[in-house]
Amino acid sequence: MGSMAEMSAERLADLERRVRALEERTRKALWSTNAMYLSKEDELTACYGDYVDKTVAARILGVTRATVYAMLADGRIAGACSGSRVDVRSIAAYLTRPGLPRAGGRRGPRLTGRAASGQ
Repeated sequence: MGSMAEMSAERLADLERRVRALEERTRKALWSTNAMYLSKEDELTACYGDYVDKTVAARILGVTRATVYAMLADGRIAGACSGSRVDVRSIAAYLTRPGLPRAGGRRGPRLTGRAASGQ
């Protein structure tokens, strides 16, 4: 049996884990009931906030960070916070824009050598 301080620290850590789990369950429950009423912009801002870093933007868009930089450079999405972050509303606008080519990366394995030539 540990000291009183060790037991208190363990108890506190256990309570923190329980609170995080409860918050996650609550968020998921609210998200599933409200998601059908929200626009894409509302969904993304509710989930991620107003601005995200480029790695999260890449995950939302399903592209690489390099593609996010290219999309920022050519204006498909907008930067924020002096260029260090990406505006989530611009991501939503890009994702809901009809008829535009999507940045999507490759589908399937890259074929090289004999496999690419069909031999």
